Amino acid sequence: MRGTSKSDGMASIHPSPARGIRLASPFLPGLLLCAAIALPAFELSRYNASLDALALSLILGMVLRNVLGPSASVMPGVRLAGMVFIPVGIILYGTRLDFLIFTGLPAFSIILVVSSVGLFFLTILLMAGALGVNRGTGLLIASGSAICGASAIAVLSPVVGARDRDMSMALIVTTVAGLTGALLYPLISDWLSLSEKVYGVFCGSTLQQTGIVRLAASHMGAGALDLAVPVKMLRIAMLAPAAVALAMTTSMKATGGVGTGGAVKMLMALKRAWFIPVFVAVALVFSFVEPAVAARDSIKPFATIFLSLALASIGLRVDFDSIKSMGSRPLLLGFAGWVLVGSIILLALLILTR
Repeated sequence: MRGTSKSDGMASIHPSPARGIRLASPFLPGLLLCAAIALPAFELSRYNASLDALALSLILGMVLRNVLGPSASVMPGVRLAGMVFIPVGIILYGTRLDFLIFTGLPAFSIILVVSSVGLFFLTILLMAGALGVNRGTGLLIASGSAICGASAIAVLSPVVGARDRDMSMALIVTTVAGLTGALLYPLISDWLSLSEKVYGVFCGSTLQQTGIVRLAASHMGAGALDLAVPVKMLRIAMLAPAAVALAMTTSMKATGGVGTGGAVKMLMALKRAWFIPVFVAVALVFSFVEPAVAARDSIKPFATIFLSLALASIGLRVDFDSIKSMGSRPLLLGFAGWVLVGSIILLALLILTR
């Protein structure tokens, strides 16, 4: 009988590079395609604040999928990109939060932001029922409108068990609404002669994407911008409590109560969002631990890149027919909810700062 050499044993413990390449090869085409979409989208977003890298990645992915047609050779890597890069991107998104920035906010703006987040959810979900928009799409439009646009939709979609088409539609709606706001808000500020304080808080508490908030607030200069960005960051900090609340409401909706079945469903929803506590921990570390604070600016772009890769993978799995079948009601929902809540917030700001 031929003996087993030491080198054979070592080879079995340490697989050869060729074997690793063979194992990875089914995933490479899809991963490379996602990168070919996400990286240019990220670069474009760096040069124009109105362009959101996540939304661009989603839309470019959808266009490629529907122009070129689905390809079985890329799907393993495309699916893997969604599974891996959503949690990694969300965890790294914690580097974008700085809890110390909230200390300089006026007390009324903190109360207003918390109220506006709740009001967005309540208003849009009630309107979704009236308009006949499905619950998943309604929840994601409410999340994107209330918190931080595409990022909130990407973060909270696993919690509510949303479908790819729900996520895609919500991203399209909040992106179009945000771009509209970037055009309208400077006109509103000039028409109403808003102060820097009112305009900054108004932008930060009602516009969807962070880039859009910066773009709109800069119309009135550094004073408005210095208020708008911390207010927007406070909305982003609401991601964690929103995830817990959505897990609870989604599980209760699915089981009809808070009994054993509801508790199990809630635990399952929270398990799908295991990355939320890590996101909070990362945010705390990068807010208060000096070496991490110093490295924040170097790490922040990777959160956007990883989430863009995930959104590209979702776009590559969605066909236009499934989006068209949803009709114009989600768009009407997003705009009507945003205009109504925005009007209430602006009125409250004008009253409180008189």
